[in-house]
Amino acid sequence: MKQVVILGAGGLGRQALAQLQVDRSHGIDWVIAGFLDERGPEVVPEVLYYPWLGYPDSFEPQSGHIFVAAVGDPSSRERQVLPLLEKGAQFISVRTRTELGARTSYGSTFFGYDVSSGVDCRIGSYSFIDQQTMLGHDVVIGDFVHIAPRCLLAGHVNVEKGAVINSGAMISRGVTIGEGAVVGMGAVVFKDVPPGATVVGNPARVVFHR
Repeated sequence: MKQVVILGAGGLGRQALAQLQVDRSHGIDWVIAGFLDERGPEVVPEVLYYPWLGYPDSFEPQSGHIFVAAVGDPSSRERQVLPLLEKGAQFISVRTRTELGARTSYGSTFFGYDVSSGVDCRIGSYSFIDQQTMLGHDVVIGDFVHIAPRCLLAGHVNVEKGAVINSGAMISRGVTIGEGAVVGMGAVVFKDVPPGATVVGNPARVVFHR
C-alpha cells in the first residue's frame, strides 16, 4: 500500500493531516507515513502520532511514497517541492468532499473540505485551495497558488503562478491575479492585479509591490 508523506508540518500540514485521516482513500489506497519539514523534528509534536521523516532537500523518495504539498508560502513550497520532483517524487491531489464541475482538469493540488467549481476550470499542480472556496466556470489557476478559506472567484478568473488569495476575498469576473501577487483578506477585486502586487480593501487597491 502506498504511503503518504506530508510536506510541511506547520498549521497547513496539520490541517492536511486531519483531512487525510478521514479521506475515503485512507487505509484503502494509502496510509499516512509522516512529515517532511525543513525546520527539523522538533516541529512535529508527539500528539500528531505520525513522525518527522526528514528534511525535504535530503529525503530520498521510495517507490511506495506519494506526497502532499502543505507549505503555506508558495515560494517556500516551490523551493521544497522541486528537489523532491528531481528525485522522482510523485505528488497527488486530495479532494475530500470536493465538487468539481464537468470537464474541469486539475493537477496534484490539495482541495480543502467543500471546495466547489463550475464547469471547464483548469487547475494546476502543487497549489492549496482551502475549504469552502467557490470557483466559477472557466477559472484558471496556475501552479503553486495558495487560496485561503471561503474565497469566491467568479467566472473566467485567471490566477497566475505563486499568487496568494487570502480568506474571504472576492474576485470579479474575468480578473487576472498576476504571478506572485497577494490579495488581502476580505478584498473585493474588480481590476487585474499586477504581478508581485499586494492589494487590499473594497474596491481593492495596490498597497505594496515587490
